[in-house]
Amino acid sequence: MSAAVNMDYDPMEGTSELFAALTRDVPQEQWEQYKEEIKLGNYIVNDSDDGSYFTDRSISPGPDEEIITNIEIVEEDEEQPEVKEEEEEGEEKVFESEEDDDQILWGYDAADKYAQGKISIFQLTDIMKNIKLNTQPSKRRRLDEEINEPNPELEKENEVVENTTQKAKRKIRRKKNLLPKSLEGLMGQANLLYAKGETRCAITVCMELIKSAPQAYEPFQLLGIIYDEMGESKKAFQWYLVAAFLNPSDTDEWIRLAELSLEQNEIQQAIGCYTRAIRNVPTNVNLWWERCNLYEQVGERKRALYGYEMILKHLSDPKSGEKCVDMAREIAKIHHENTDDANAVRVLETSFNKFPSLITSEDVNFLLELQLGQKMYKAAVKTFVQHCGVRLRFPLGDITSVEDLKDFDDKNYKFLVSCVVPEVLPIDLTVKFLLCLIHLQAFKAAQPLIDYLMQENPEEMGDLFLDVAEALMEVQQYKSAKPLLFALISTPTYDLPAVWMKYADCWYGLSNIPEAIQAYLKVIEMAPAYQDARLALSKIYLKMGKVEDATNILRQDYEDGEEGVVVGIDALYQRCKLLEAEGCWDQYIAAATLLQYSHCYHLETEEEFSAVITNQTCKRRVEALRDLKNQNKKSTPQFIGQAIPVTEMWNIFKKVCMLLMQRRRYEELQNLSLACLSSASFMKNPAFAKDLEFQALLSCYYNGSHQYTYLLVRDLVLKYLHSNKAWNLFCLIVTCSQENRHNRFCIRLMMKHQDHLALGYLNGHNAMISGTYKHALGEYMCILKEHPNDPFAVFCVGITFIHMACQKFATKRHFLTIQGFEFLVRYAKMKGENQETFYNIGRALHQCGIKDAAIHYYKKALNCPPLITGPEQDIFDLRREIAYNLCVIYQASGAMDLVSMYSRKYIVV
Repeated sequence: MSAAVNMDYDPMEGTSELFAALTRDVPQEQWEQYKEEIKLGNYIVNDSDDGSYFTDRSISPGPDEEIITNIEIVEEDEEQPEVKEEEEEGEEKVFESEEDDDQILWGYDAADKYAQGKISIFQLTDIMKNIKLNTQPSKRRRLDEEINEPNPELEKENEVVENTTQKAKRKIRRKKNLLPKSLEGLMGQANLLYAKGETRCAITVCMELIKSAPQAYEPFQLLGIIYDEMGESKKAFQWYLVAAFLNPSDTDEWIRLAELSLEQNEIQQAIGCYTRAIRNVPTNVNLWWERCNLYEQVGERKRALYGYEMILKHLSDPKSGEKCVDMAREIAKIHHENTDDANAVRVLETSFNKFPSLITSEDVNFLLELQLGQKMYKAAVKTFVQHCGVRLRFPLGDITSVEDLKDFDDKNYKFLVSCVVPEVLPIDLTVKFLLCLIHLQAFKAAQPLIDYLMQENPEEMGDLFLDVAEALMEVQQYKSAKPLLFALISTPTYDLPAVWMKYADCWYGLSNIPEAIQAYLKVIEMAPAYQDARLALSKIYLKMGKVEDATNILRQDYEDGEEGVVVGIDALYQRCKLLEAEGCWDQYIAAATLLQYSHCYHLETEEEFSAVITNQTCKRRVEALRDLKNQNKKSTPQFIGQAIPVTEMWNIFKKVCMLLMQRRRYEELQNLSLACLSSASFMKNPAFAKDLEFQALLSCYYNGSHQYTYLLVRDLVLKYLHSNKAWNLFCLIVTCSQENRHNRFCIRLMMKHQDHLALGYLNGHNAMISGTYKHALGEYMCILKEHPNDPFAVFCVGITFIHMACQKFATKRHFLTIQGFEFLVRYAKMKGENQETFYNIGRALHQCGIKDAAIHYYKKALNCPPLITGPEQDIFDLRREIAYNLCVIYQASGAMDLVSMYSRKYIVV
């Protein structure tokens, strides 16, 4: 690989835009002068046309010689900032000329694109990290074979390396980036040109050096100096940054680049520069400080906290102790605000262990509060011993230092005989130490401190009394807790329902049921909405066998007609379970219905019902109901307590619906079903939502709310467009409700689904009922073309022809009649001879006035059995309709005896 520069080639060919722009401004005279200077520097200029470069005959290798380079750039891990730089001798890599040229051009193009602003600094960093020179295939295979040969000495070295790798995560070796010796002369020439003030030529030589050795940082460094002197600080900074990435061990350069980034208001870039500097010198506290301040500016508080904690680790100088403790306080407060008390304790303990003489009573109090909040009672005892002068007395001796507590576990504290607490220790810290002893079950040592606390005024120290009583109840020491609670309820300040509730629990823990009942009743009297007292008292009544009392105590005030009250979900759920077990279904329906309103709206007005029906999504229903409730300003019950599982609530809902259906209380069923359509808990579950919508439809149908029923069934058929059951239900509801809106709905839907069978029949029936027989015939004929073997389609076409023939102004009456009966005969052949076919043909003849033939078919129909036998036989038996039609014919002819006979035989109920 040649390392010289050919000054006679065209600078616009084979170069990038930046290099071409730089060489375009160099005059020819300056080029000639540069050639002469190069000759004096032991370089020979070849002006031949073969396009050869400068060659240094004294130091540059020949065409068959090898260039020895040893460069490897890999990514470092921030957790292991130490970087090892070492030069390994004797290791050679031989390169093919073509492979080497491709790699060098690629590296040069990356730097060139960065200089032009086409790529960002982060992209350039990734490119620089991935530059690796590829060896020849044959040489690589040879080196692999040599490495794979067994060598005892190498095996020992490999074991040492493996052990070192296991100890340090991703401890990376970085090989030093040096300019190849063949190019050192050219780099010196570039420095000489810059010193002489010939910056253009110096830039040209540096760019050629970058092209030849993109891994060397010296050309980039010189370009930064040149552009800095030219006043182009931004471009200079870019070259400095590339040079720093190629020489990452230069800490001072990284610090300087960070300061330059701050001058350009590039905070993120400055953070990256300080990060590189910290990797080189992780013990430099000033660097950590600067980066933490920048993290604070950009709002990354978690990274700043991490930096502050690292500063605490490195601050070990006694002169910086006060600063370390102050910082630990602030960091602990931030962690406490972020509900991260575990890290707050860790930070405080680290700083306190380093500088115990700088700790104040407020610091100890804060640390103890955090430790007690995390239930770190053993650590809290160590804090008392270390910082508060507390001594522990065990049968084997006293403990006065933290070192004596290292081997102690929680069980050892049970043998604690007594403890010595300094008199100067504040009462609140003494109580905290007492809480630690209670939770560690050192009751013998804790009893003197309890007696000491009882001597205080509960009116002033009520919160401390309550803390100790709660701790004693947690470890089931109810006998010791009762005097503390009794002292509290005897004071006006702490005569509160919550304290009485603790007092009642204490009596219950002591198995004194009468006193516990009286205390619970006192709680309910003072705070009727206190659900825990109701639940506890109900549990006691159940154990005593008083089920009715247990049920009544759980009764909510809202059930008695009071408005604007609080309803406890847990107590109401327990009441429902008790009423279900006792079989009190009317009360169960009322309680379970109220329980359902805890997750949905209670519908009261017509507007609220319409809002639920007209909106098809749960979100829109909730928004509409919220607006209506705000406008009406009606008071609704406030539900408190833990939410019941959705599956359990659904089971209760189904149970209530079944009971309301059995009792035919359809209006209540409709109100509950429509209200639950606004429940997000039910509607999120697809299975629940499907059943709930159908339940709402049935409730409206049974209650006779035809308007709501039609809207719900319309939504149902839109969701299940190809379900025959849905369309049969739609026809049933339309028939019962006599709604006319379904005509337009079916026509609009038919335009979107022209091949839909059910819509074709419905549109044909609607046209038939409205008297537009031609439209009905068109619909039926379309169905008949698609389903020629459908007897019902054939029957509908025949009936349509009969209706057209019976019109007053029909012009081809006989032709239409023949056509109609032709289709009816075809229909009879498809269905066979049965009651239905004879009746339909007789009815058509009756309509056309052919009464003799109609009587014949009516009588044949009477002699046929029903099509369906079994429990539903009476529903499908047509004998009553047939006998009625015969009576009409005989009555018109005056045969009253026959009318009386058929009436008595078939029509009398």
